[in-house]
Amino acid sequence: MPASNTMSAPAEYDHAQPVPEITVHSAIAGRTARFALRPALLDTEAGTAYGVTVRASLRYRIPLVFEAAARRCGPGQWAVGPVHCRQDSHLASVQTVHPHVAAAMTAVVNQHDDQLLPLREIARERQAGNALALVLKYRREAAETAARLREAQTEFDRHGVPAERALKVLEAMTRARDKLWGLPQR
Repeated sequence: MPASNTMSAPAEYDHAQPVPEITVHSAIAGRTARFALRPALLDTEAGTAYGVTVRASLRYRIPLVFEAAARRCGPGQWAVGPVHCRQDSHLASVQTVHPHVAAAMTAVVNQHDDQLLPLREIARERQAGNALALVLKYRREAAETAARLREAQTEFDRHGVPAERALKVLEAMTRARDKLWGLPQR
């Protein structure tokens, strides 16, 4: 079945919007299931990789929701990781459907490979945006620290005491404080 919504090219995607997902309907164990495919950053043995999370929702006596992560192995080939169910694994419905879920997820993801590539690009851009936010935060903190250092150095220089003498005074004050607080002497 075709996906229910199409994904625009990443350059056109507005990252102020929620994380996009592709919704697909397909069968699991003879029941129609709704598959939601979303971009994700996955932890792998070789580091992090861009992939998708797959959530399959269906009704088999009771509502069931299965989740797994998928990573791209090659063109049109995806590997689905372990499948987890949100419901209790001891339920008969879960035990009946669970063996069929991984194969159905793999088939859906492989069928929609072309539509998933823009999702991977969007995930990559979002991660780059998050990384840039950290870079900017640490640059700001470094600039603030440099400004505080300059202020402290100016304050120290204002007193006109040589650094060697001030260090001896600081050590004496530290020993006195440690003795007052009962800390071991250095």
